[in-house]
Amino acid sequence: MTSDPLKNAVDEQFIKDLGENCSSPLIWQTSAHIIQKYIKELVQHEIDVITDSDWFNEKVYEAVDTVRDSKNV
Repeated sequence: MTSDPLKNAVDEQFIKDLGENCSSPLIWQTSAHIIQKYIKELVQHEIDVITDSDWFNEKVYEAVDTVRDSKNV
C-alpha cells in the first residue's frame, strides 16, 4: 500500500480530531475523507480560477515589468 502524497500530518490529525467527536469510527473516517477530498478539490478549483484569470496574467506581467525596470535603473 502506498501513501497518499497529498495527505500529511495535519490531515491525519484532522481525521483523529473528527473521530473524537463522532460515535462511530466508520462514520468519522468516511466523513473525514469526504471533507478532505472536497477541500483539496475546492483549493485546486480556486487555483485554476486564479491562474486562468486576466487578473493573474496582469499580475505576472506587472511583476516582470517591475523586475525589468529595476534592472534598467
